[in-house]
Amino acid sequence: MKNTPRIALSAMALAITVSASAQEAETAPEANAAEPTCSLHVFPTIEGQAQNIGLFGPGLINQAINSDKNISNAEYMREALSPRFQVESFKTIDLAEAVGLPDGTEVIYEVPIADRDITTKVKTRLTDSNADCYAELIVTQNLYQKKMIYGRSLNNRFIFKDFRGGLEKTKMIKGRGGNGISHFPPKTVEDRPAADADLQRAFLANFDEYAKRFR
Repeated sequence: MKNTPRIALSAMALAITVSASAQEAETAPEANAAEPTCSLHVFPTIEGQAQNIGLFGPGLINQAINSDKNISNAEYMREALSPRFQVESFKTIDLAEAVGLPDGTEVIYEVPIADRDITTKVKTRLTDSNADCYAELIVTQNLYQKKMIYGRSLNNRFIFKDFRGGLEKTKMIKGRGGNGISHFPPKTVEDRPAADADLQRAFLANFDEYAKRFR
């Protein structure tokens, strides 16, 4: 062996190293295997409700007195806090992280479902996806309230359904948030940008209240 040229020895050493590396690659588990991709499907709501509560409380007298105002405020609420507005608001935060889903989760915005019996009661998936890592977030209420003592507020309700592990049916994690607002409803057209910003702030604050349970 001592008469073997140095080039031949180097070639033999390289071949042994490559062979050993190949055997290790075949037997060792994939340490850096990528985590499965998750998807979060978000369903905004088309609802918009308004409730003005005066000195007589929330009974029939109050309803009769504030009927027209409730209708007009509800119509504006449906327009101002539309599905598009909800989506744009959610896009300003890390929505997947807020509900405890891993980095890299794909957020998919779905068409609103008008039937409350579906959005608030169905424990199975609302899409055709059979992905192993899958979850749903549903907005189920946009409610404006004005109370004689406590002032104006926006209230929202949310539902989260976690199907990770390939579950076909899961529990519904329901909750709400409520925060005060000061610029809604706007008195003039010029006041609308401030009212919209006020609604977005309150909407996200309400969601943050709800999402604290996932931290």
